[in-house]
Amino acid sequence: MTGDPPCPRCRTDSVLAVLRLPRTWTNASGNEVRGVSEVLLCARCDAGDPVAGPIVAYFAGHGRVRPEHTAELARALRHWADRARPPRPDENAPAAETEASYRGDL
Repeated sequence: MTGDPPCPRCRTDSVLAVLRLPRTWTNASGNEVRGVSEVLLCARCDAGDPVAGPIVAYFAGHGRVRPEHTAELARALRHWADRARPPRPDENAPAAETEASYRGDL
């Protein structure tokens, strides 16, 4: 997919699909914050996943969507989207980034 970032898990350009989910949470001040979370389907990272694996296998075998397979692929993508959950934030990430900044690694 052009224009989308590489997979954050394996850092490759193996992303096959991006699901953007609306997300709302309450911040420390009690205000509602709206945002979007992304769930990526990666050919490298998700090949062994029982829900995403068939989609990865389809693209590995066919390269691109074939018109005669659109209904089958749409069902698989809906199944994946119905079960997709955004990754939980890494609570240690801000401290790690601050430390990396002090070391000059950013």
